[in-house]
Amino acid sequence: MENHNKSNNGMMPQLPPAGSFLAYWSVFLGGLGLVTDCLPLFTIWNLPAGLFLGLGGIACAVLSKHGKPMTQQAQLGLILSVISLICGLLMTLLIIFVYDAMDNNTPFGQYFRDAIESTTQALMPSRGLGE
Repeated sequence: MENHNKSNNGMMPQLPPAGSFLAYWSVFLGGLGLVTDCLPLFTIWNLPAGLFLGLGGIACAVLSKHGKPMTQQAQLGLILSVISLICGLLMTLLIIFVYDAMDNNTPFGQYFRDAIESTTQALMPSRGLGE
């Protein structure tokens, strides 16, 4: 039987560095942020969840360095988180634009008000089900 643990001369196996845990979370938060960029996190503000998950992923990727170069997993987490943050910012700006346009008495504002009203009516159940 051959010795697979030659690098540490038969001593205890080396544990992965503590930064790999944060690098894993940065990948997880960045990927989850990309998936949930169109879902609102807070119903009061209607801000996309990817905005906040992207910020958390960036923080985890930066904290995983511990004064050493970033691992590939941390770099992937950083890239996913930055993309999630940018998409979240774009969605936030779109939400602000649509709400601002709805407040105006212009044809564009009326179009958004009608579209949201018709979508809401289509998604609501009819009154005949409960009666």
